[in-house]
Amino acid sequence: MNSMKTHWGIFCILVCMFLVTGGGCKKSTEAQVIPVGMLMEHSDCKETLTGGAASGEDFAPGPFSDCIDYRYNGVDVLDFTHVNAGLNCCPGDITGEIGYNGNRITITEREGAAGCHCMCLYNLDYRIVNLVPGQYIIRIVEPNIGADDQALELTLNLTGATSGSFCLPRNHYPWL
Repeated sequence: MNSMKTHWGIFCILVCMFLVTGGGCKKSTEAQVIPVGMLMEHSDCKETLTGGAASGEDFAPGPFSDCIDYRYNGVDVLDFTHVNAGLNCCPGDITGEIGYNGNRITITEREGAAGCHCMCLYNLDYRIVNLVPGQYIIRIVEPNIGADDQALELTLNLTGATSGSFCLPRNHYPWL
């Protein structure tokens, strides 16, 4: 009788371990795709306020605008340019950290230094890969917009190949 209780106890322990470690759960055979993005390059300080994307495409907003120019291949690659990003004239290293939270993509731009007493407009080119079709909210956190300025944020429906632009007016230096 004791050996029966011992075997039953061992069986119960094994079943519990099996359930706790996930052995009783159905696991997906599909690997979850994680988007990866980075700042690819940036323009030099724009000495003349002409706007325009660094990529040389026809898109050319005025200098009084802060814009996103985007291109999605319909499968998994989103390229976009932050057109007219307002940064220091001597920014040191320009970085753009990309964070993901569900369908929200947040790009936090930073200057390594504020080495001069002036501001410039730059074009910053980004690429995100492994971005499956869907609806996304992209928000750019800029270091030098005014407290009253609206954040550069747009909702994209990336369910096929698409491109476009979104701009916000800026009415203070360095956009004026």
